[in-house]
Amino acid sequence: MSINKTLKVRYTGGVKRLFLIILPSIVLLVSCSTMSHRQTIETASEVSAALNGGEVDVLTGWSGTPFLFETEILPAPPQLAALWEGLAASGYDFGPDGEITVLDPDADTWRRFSSSREVEVWFQHYAPQKAALALIPTSDGRLVIIIDRDRRSSQLIRGLKVEQE
Repeated sequence: MSINKTLKVRYTGGVKRLFLIILPSIVLLVSCSTMSHRQTIETASEVSAALNGGEVDVLTGWSGTPFLFETEILPAPPQLAALWEGLAASGYDFGPDGEITVLDPDADTWRRFSSSREVEVWFQHYAPQKAALALIPTSDGRLVIIIDRDRRSSQLIRGLKVEQE
C-alpha cells in the first residue's frame, strides 16, 4: 500500500511539473502567431497614415486578394492599386479623429459591409481566421478595416469600408 502511495505522489508531481513546462510553451506559441490588441491598433494607424500619405505601393503590398471593398470583391492586385490610388486622391481625411476600436468578427460581421450573399460567402471563405475589425473614427465618418492578425501573413489588409456619418 505504501508503494502505491509513493508511485501516486511521484506520478502526480511529474505530471504537475510537465504541465507547468508545457502550458507556458503553448501560450507562448499561440501568442507569437497573433498580433496583440495594441499591435492591431498600431497596424490600423499605419494603414491610416499610409492612406493620408498617398503611399499606394505600400498599401497594395499590405493588401491580400480577394479584397473586400465596401460591397465589391476585388480579385487582383491591379484593382487594389487602382483602389488605393483613388482613395488617396479622394481628399477624404483618413486620419484618426478619436480612439481606434478593435472588434473580433462574429457570425453577423459581414452584414456591416453588405447584406448580399456574395459578401457573406467572402466572409465564410476568405476572411482570415485571425481577423479583426479596426474602426477608425475620422473627421468625415469612420474607416472600417479588416486586418489579418496572423503575424506570418504579409498581407495585413483584407477589407475596407468607409462609413459616412
